[in-house]
Amino acid sequence: MENFLFAKNKIGFIDDTIVEPEKTSKEYMAWIRCDLMIKGWLTIVVEKEIRAIVKYANTASEIWLDLRERFGKESAPKAYELKNQLTTTQKDGTSVSSYYTNVQSLWDEIQSTFPTPKCTFNGCTYIIGRRLIEHQEKEKLYEFLMGLDGDFNVIKTQILATSPTLNLGSSYHLVAEDGR
Repeated sequence: MENFLFAKNKIGFIDDTIVEPEKTSKEYMAWIRCDLMIKGWLTIVVEKEIRAIVKYANTASEIWLDLRERFGKESAPKAYELKNQLTTTQKDGTSVSSYYTNVQSLWDEIQSTFPTPKCTFNGCTYIIGRRLIEHQEKEKLYEFLMGLDGDFNVIKTQILATSPTLNLGSSYHLVAEDGR
């Protein structure tokens, strides 16, 4: 949703960089229209049970703060559940593309549960720990390869024997080609 609002040049309504003007201001009606539009978008994308609660917020920013408070916290039980699901996800006769999509979906959800540490300095955002990112990418490669059927043992060995180790995207393409 942040990406969508950023693309529409409306992110300021949820991060409070676009403040509500005084009611007597000429910009007030335009601000209200935009805020109501964003409130509508936010209300539509949340689940029905949550929608009943957020629809009474006064501004889009209030909805966003409420959602962040409820769901923006790191959740160890959720992360554990996702990691467990990831370790038990197998190709099991599905297409390589379908299996990879399932695994990628789990990685994305894990990433949203425990985002990569970042630091903002002088207006620029930096990812903390290049080695951490490299380690995470290798872990993803290993998790992807572990879930493949025994039919892929030869290509798995070839990928792991490559020096330097192939990245996940290149490995996926080799596995997909081998699976045809």
